[in-house]
Amino acid sequence: MLLSTFELLELRLKDGAHRCEGRVEVKHQGEWGTVEDMDWSLEDASVVCRQLGCGAAIGFPRAAYSGPGLGPIWLSYTSCEGVESTVSDCRHSNIKDYRNDSSSHDWDARVVCSGFVRLAGGDGPCSGRVEVYSGEAWIPVSDGNFTFPTAQVICAELGCGKVVSVLGHELFRESDGQVWAEEFRCEGEEPELWVCPRVPCPGGTCHHIGAAQVVCSAYSEVRLMTNGSSQCEGQVEMNISGRWRVLCASPWSLANANVVCRQLGCGVAISTPRGPHLLEGGDQILTARFHCLGAESFLWSCPVTALGGPDCSHGNTASVICSGNQTQVLPQCSDSMAESAGSEASVESAPYCSDSRQLRLVDGGVPCAGRVEILDQGSWGTICDDGWDLDDARVVCRQLGCGEALNATASAHFGAGSGPIWLDDLNCTGNESHVWRCPSRGWGQHDCRHKQDAGVICSEFLALRMVSEDQQCAGWLEVFYNGTWGSVCRSPMEDITVSMICRQLGCGDSGTLNSSVGLREGSRPRWVDGIRCRKTDTSLWQCPSDPWNYTSCSPKEEAYILCAGSRQLRLVDGGGPCAGRVEILNQGSWGTICDYSWNMKDAHVVCRQLGCGEALDATRSSSFGAGSGPIWLDNVKCTGKESHVWRCPSRGWGKHYCDHSEDAGVICSGFVRLAGGDGPCSGRVEVHSGEAWTPVSDGNFTFPTAQVICAELGCGKAVSVLGQVPFRESDGRVWAEEFRCEGEEPKLWWCPRVPCPGGTCHHSGAVQIACSVYTDVRLLTNGSSQCEGQVEMNISGRWRALCASHWSLANANVVCRQLGCGVAISTPNGAEGSDQLWKARFHCSGTESFLWKCPVTALGVPDCSHGNTASVICSGNQTQVLPQCDHFVSEPAGSAASEESAPYCSEFLALRMVSEDQECAGWLEVFYNGTWGSVCRSPMDDVTMSIICRQLGCGDSGSLNTSVGLREGSRPRWVDLIQCRKTDTSLWQCPSGPWKYSLCSPKEEAYISCAGRRPKRCPTAAPCTDREKLRLRGGDSECSGRVEVWHSGSWGTVCDDSWSLAEAEVVCQQLGCGQALEAVQAATFGPGNGSIWLDEVRCGGRESSLWDCAAEPWGQSDCKHEEDAGVRCSGVRTTLPPTTAALSSYEDALAEAVYEELDYVLTQKEGLGSPNQRTDVPAENYDDAEEVPVPGTPPTSQGSKEEVLPEKDDGMRSSQTGSCLNFSREAADPGEGEESLWLLQGKKGDAGYDDVELSALGTSPVTFS
Repeated sequence: MLLSTFELLELRLKDGAHRCEGRVEVKHQGEWGTVEDMDWSLEDASVVCRQLGCGAAIGFPRAAYSGPGLGPIWLSYTSCEGVESTVSDCRHSNIKDYRNDSSSHDWDARVVCSGFVRLAGGDGPCSGRVEVYSGEAWIPVSDGNFTFPTAQVICAELGCGKVVSVLGHELFRESDGQVWAEEFRCEGEEPELWVCPRVPCPGGTCHHIGAAQVVCSAYSEVRLMTNGSSQCEGQVEMNISGRWRVLCASPWSLANANVVCRQLGCGVAISTPRGPHLLEGGDQILTARFHCLGAESFLWSCPVTALGGPDCSHGNTASVICSGNQTQVLPQCSDSMAESAGSEASVESAPYCSDSRQLRLVDGGVPCAGRVEILDQGSWGTICDDGWDLDDARVVCRQLGCGEALNATASAHFGAGSGPIWLDDLNCTGNESHVWRCPSRGWGQHDCRHKQDAGVICSEFLALRMVSEDQQCAGWLEVFYNGTWGSVCRSPMEDITVSMICRQLGCGDSGTLNSSVGLREGSRPRWVDGIRCRKTDTSLWQCPSDPWNYTSCSPKEEAYILCAGSRQLRLVDGGGPCAGRVEILNQGSWGTICDYSWNMKDAHVVCRQLGCGEALDATRSSSFGAGSGPIWLDNVKCTGKESHVWRCPSRGWGKHYCDHSEDAGVICSGFVRLAGGDGPCSGRVEVHSGEAWTPVSDGNFTFPTAQVICAELGCGKAVSVLGQVPFRESDGRVWAEEFRCEGEEPKLWWCPRVPCPGGTCHHSGAVQIACSVYTDVRLLTNGSSQCEGQVEMNISGRWRALCASHWSLANANVVCRQLGCGVAISTPNGAEGSDQLWKARFHCSGTESFLWKCPVTALGVPDCSHGNTASVICSGNQTQVLPQCDHFVSEPAGSAASEESAPYCSEFLALRMVSEDQECAGWLEVFYNGTWGSVCRSPMDDVTMSIICRQLGCGDSGSLNTSVGLREGSRPRWVDLIQCRKTDTSLWQCPSGPWKYSLCSPKEEAYISCAGRRPKRCPTAAPCTDREKLRLRGGDSECSGRVEVWHSGSWGTVCDDSWSLAEAEVVCQQLGCGQALEAVQAATFGPGNGSIWLDEVRCGGRESSLWDCAAEPWGQSDCKHEEDAGVRCSGVRTTLPPTTAALSSYEDALAEAVYEELDYVLTQKEGLGSPNQRTDVPAENYDDAEEVPVPGTPPTSQGSKEEVLPEKDDGMRSSQTGSCLNFSREAADPGEGEESLWLLQGKKGDAGYDDVELSALGTSPVTFS
């Protein structure tokens, strides 16, 4: 209840790391007591922080955080709304000592506040824009009258060492025009900014140019000491967190020394003499390594690494002799020297010259990897990679104090530089002190371009990761050093160090060490121990530690870290790791997300977080089934940019108004895909960055990595890995990591990765892989594998004998070649089959390298359990000539192979959709045994549908329409039970029930709508010329009637406004009907129906097509069908002369499947033949269909013909539907010993036939003559 008598409660936070965190205590009657955390919320914590001037509430940890309190428990509960000024303003219990009511200090409330001041927008918590918390928001402080002592207080309060710079003029954030309305007047000794005197700005607005910026650093003052006095020469000492430390001379460079001299106002560095040898006090030496270029104003501005710094207790201290003023003319130098790591500095080192040469590594992301650049004559330039090798790289790495050379990169691996190319044909021995002292072509002499810029990767190149089988932000901590991943030791690893690690890995701002985890399996380097990060450090690399050592600790001391971001995310019941119900593991329990406001932005965050590529769908209403356990999040409202779904705005953790019937789900594309191949199981390897698909380079890509990808995609096993594929022109990006899979990982996402220095992997192109369920093959006789015997194939990890039906010598020859057993001699009868027989039919030409490269059909294949197994006898060598075949046969389904089988030529198959007005939607039909027939729809899943649509050129997906009515007419219903697999690239490869005339009822015929569904552009199945889009109807001959045109998927009429003999002449000529006799108006041939497509048509009379005439826009008319236009022409419509070749009944039936394609290609304006060539229009009752032919035909009465190799890139066009018909005007020259497939035959010179090539799927083209 609310206190009846108002009492303003004094408040404090106790036993925290600073004033603004700890256990909540209130003062009553002069005694401090605690507050019980029953129902304690962020709103309560916010009021506490506001009352104390401690900024925003960032947490309210429970249990023993800050330790239990003592004395009374004054409040049993508080209930704040979050807007109150003090806790006294909130609803709360009566004040009394609740220890008497069995309350315990184990439940004392605790709060962590952000503090009153922060530095924002910098590299870490110790640099950036000064902002203070108003109680509602962070407000920037103006640079007007902002003082250095105020900055000192801020740096000290934040635990950030001392102030090293105060900057102004930074523009305020555009989104917020607020400025803090007070000026701070600190003296510099105050413990925190909150207690500094303040002066309100008149009118509440401070004079300013911008926001004040402060930079704090643990590395602040520097001095040169000789015999206890500071001057312009002597031992280099630095004030680090208030303590003067001597700097180690290894590695110490003249560039570093020059910065020290400039910072002290002592001119420039003259030399770096040998410092005193240290016999004691080794802990006083700072082993951090500064990587200055020489032009920086302060030593702390230089890049610095401290992790793994070498032990310097018995080394030398860094010393400097400065010129003593800033105007002295520097002595002339031929070159400059930088002492190598670990060497003693010379007494009189060569001077460092401001206009002399400098060395740096660029675009590597870290100081010790990148493109090599040299500063000379005021310009930075590069080194050409001619002759560039590890000896050259060793000199560069040693000169820069970056350890040993791991790699000498070429071909602008880190990107192309600019400016001069200073050196070429470098030939270092590896012992030179400077890279410009190595033999070369001469300074500035080269024959290169910047695409040949040289680079290096040194052993000091570092990377960080966590290793875990199933977690993203928890696991064994590993560092990449000296070219190898190794463990990190956990001593002493305080909270600030763990927080630094988690932050660097994008896993939240805090974490804990898990010391109860068991010993890790395997062995590896244990690179570093004794890491002690400070607040001023912005990455782990800047944290001091013990030196690098291969065995820095015992295996039981390897660090296992749990970051605050170690909540886990998974997708459940979706059939794979990248689709399903979204579940979060929190506080030991898996729970779901409510689907209220769930959308694609939310799904995008989930997919990216899981490494599952892009979001394809955000599902609702428990589409993957209802979950159980808690519902952790509700009303999630992601922007799409968040790194974790729980970082999105929501109703609050565990707060919801849902049940499990509203669980959210997602469908993601997956982290990896194979693109640009024949299907989802072959092509260029691409991974999803969270924003776009990015190709993986072929540099160091391994076969085990390919195996993991194939398994993850459900594509069987890897059968080939290819490189040197050019990257897509539209996108020059390359994935910036190398994958190091071992081959057993469940997903590519879990494989170890090695970052490519600078984000650029060395490559000669994109990597391509091919996966297949058909992998290994063997010949078995009496259980042993050799060069003759029963043919067995490893299919999806299981050895299966192949069926002898349709087994050919060509197939056998490929098996022999693949096994290194020469060529096939014969295919004898095999043993009686079993249920282990694999009945798919391979259609090899005989020249393939592997059986899995041959076309394969499984659709409609009969059961082979009582047939024969395929067997082969190989020659045992690779030189025997294949036997010639004088004819080709199509084996009857289920027959046994002959002892000396001829090569197999499969039945001709084609595929189409039948619809009156749609392309890429309709009744699915297959051409088999000379007749078109339906396909049955059971079970026909999404994979099957995708293959059908892809094969017909109709997109990558489709759906069954089960609500369409029964189809009229009767026809065969050829095939049922089609079950395609991801590895299949065409419908013909998909297993199914056997071919049969009536496999299902008429109501089970498949009607499919593909993603590419659209209205027909033509009245025929094939793309058409203008002639096919024009017709006459209602007349007394083919050359008279109402004019109708095809547009937007339907026939319509032409209005007679402006209709004259000129327009009629164009129509008659276009239709091949001679001259126009009359332009008929007023629906003389009867009114039409449908659209009136054209009005106000105005032709000159000489146009070749009505489409070339002027008219109103399509479909815009003020007419009725009583005004339909017509024509009377002089002639009878011309047609193609009939062929004199006699066709078999099979060929007559087959003509329906191919003539539309022939007519289309021969009449294309941009195709072969003259542009004015015309052919007949299809008859009205001709089927509208999309067709795709595949291998083979039945036997013909003609003799053998030889195969004709296809011409490539000859401008021939194929059907938009995926047909493989191509055409040639020249007779082909038969080759010797080649197989051919014949679909139509006629005598050369027949009037009705042009020479035509038909390329069936998976076969070579054949010629019609």
